[in-house]
Amino acid sequence: MPSGRARLRLGRRCWQPSRGDEALRMALMTTTSSGAFVQLGATRDGLEPYLDAARRRGLQTILVETPAYLSWRQQLGRRPFDLELPVEHPSQPAEVQHFLESLGVPVTLLLAGFERYVECAFALAPVMEHGPRQRWPHGAFNPLDKWGQREALAHACPRVLQPRHVSFELGSPGASAMLTRVGFPLVVKPSNGSGGLGVFLVEDARQRDQALAALGELSNYDGGRFERVLLEEFIEGREHSIQGLAHEGRALLLTTCEKLVTREPAPGTPELRGFREAGHIATHGDRAEPALRALAQACLDATGYREGPFHVDLLRNQGGAFFVEMGFRLSGGGLSGLVDRATGMKWAELVFETHLGERVPTLPPFREGPGAYVGQVTCASEDELRAGETLRAKGVTVEVQRFAATPPGVETVASPRREALAADKLRDSGFAGRLVVSGTTLEEVRHSLQSCISARLGV
Repeated sequence: MPSGRARLRLGRRCWQPSRGDEALRMALMTTTSSGAFVQLGATRDGLEPYLDAARRRGLQTILVETPAYLSWRQQLGRRPFDLELPVEHPSQPAEVQHFLESLGVPVTLLLAGFERYVECAFALAPVMEHGPRQRWPHGAFNPLDKWGQREALAHACPRVLQPRHVSFELGSPGASAMLTRVGFPLVVKPSNGSGGLGVFLVEDARQRDQALAALGELSNYDGGRFERVLLEEFIEGREHSIQGLAHEGRALLLTTCEKLVTREPAPGTPELRGFREAGHIATHGDRAEPALRALAQACLDATGYREGPFHVDLLRNQGGAFFVEMGFRLSGGGLSGLVDRATGMKWAELVFETHLGERVPTLPPFREGPGAYVGQVTCASEDELRAGETLRAKGVTVEVQRFAATPPGVETVASPRREALAADKLRDSGFAGRLVVSGTTLEEVRHSLQSCISARLGV
C-alpha cells in the first residue's frame, strides 16, 4: 500500500499532502476504530443524507469528486466532509482506488452519492471495504445502464410493459438502419446519462438527427462522452417513481411519487424540447398498489440487485405501468428529504442500517391526517417562490427553501476542468429554491404545487 507521502497525480499536476493533510490522515487512522465512510460523488441537490448518517455513527467522512466540482461546491456553501479528495476521473475505479489506498485509511462503507459514479462505487466497495457489509457473498454488483435494464427485464420479466425502443453506438455504421424502427414522436436519451442530461422529445427526423448531433457534442458529468443512445417510443401518461430499499433481494417500498413534469426548451439546445421534473408528490409506501410492488420486485429480480437503495421511474396510462429506468442509489433532486417527511424515517439511515448489519429495515405504518401527503417543486425563479409564500398566507402548509446563488465559477475554471462542470452548469444551476407543501390528501397537495408551476409558466 502506498504511503501517505506518495505523490498523487492529478492530470498534469502532482499533489503532495501538506502538513495539514498529513495530520488529518493520521487523525483518520488513529482517532476512530470504526473507520471511514467514503462517498463517491457529491450530491447536486444540497442535501447530505449520507454525511449525517456517517457522523451519527462516529465515522470519519471522505468525499471523492473532481477538483473542479469540489471547488464549485465550496463556492456554493455546501457542508464539508472531513476530507475532500480531488480525483480527476471519479468514474474510473483504478484511479479512485489508488487515491484511497494512498490515504491508508480503513474504509468501513463506500457508497455513491451521484448517478455518474454508481458503477465505480459498486466495483470498488468489495475491494476497499473492511466493514460488515456481509462480505459481498454474491460478488460485486454490476449496475446495468438504461439499455441493460431494458434487456434484463425483457428476458427475466417479459410481462413488464416497456416503450418500444432501439439502441446503438453513436456514430456506428449500423446506426442508420435502426433510426426508423421507432415511430414519432420519440425520446432520444443517452444510455448512461444522469439527472435528465441529454434527454430530448423529438417530433420528426430532422429533430431526431439534431438531437443525436447534440448528444455527440455533450459532455457527461465528469467530462466523459456518451457512447450508446436509446431511441424510445414517447408514451403519453402520468410519470411516477418508486423509492425503496433492497434487503436480501426483497423490495421494501418507502414511497411512491407522482411527478410534475414540464416540457421546456432543452438546456444547451433550446431549439429542441426536453423534460424537467419540476415537482414530486410523495405517498407512503404502505399505500402502494400491488402492481407497483410487483414492478419494483421484478426490477430487483431482473438486475440481481440484493442490498441497497433504489428508485424506479415509470409511466402510467390506461394501458398500464411502463418501465422507464432504474437507479441504484438515493434519488437526487431533493427527493431523499421528501421520503424522510413522508415516512417519518430517514432513507439514508435505513441504507446504513442495512449495509452495516445493524437491523432489518422496517417502515412505520401510514397515518392519515395533516401532513399525510407531502410534495415539492424546484423553483426556477423568485416569482415561483413568491407564489409559495402566497399559498402560505392562505393557510396552506408551505416551507420556502431558498438556494444560494450559483457562483460564476464555471467560466473561471481553467480548461480542461471547465468541461467537467459543463453538465452541472446545464442541469443543476440557475434554480432559486424549493417549495415543500404538506396536506391531508394527494389532490390538495397536487393543486397547490401545480399553481406554483403555473405561476412560473405564465398559465
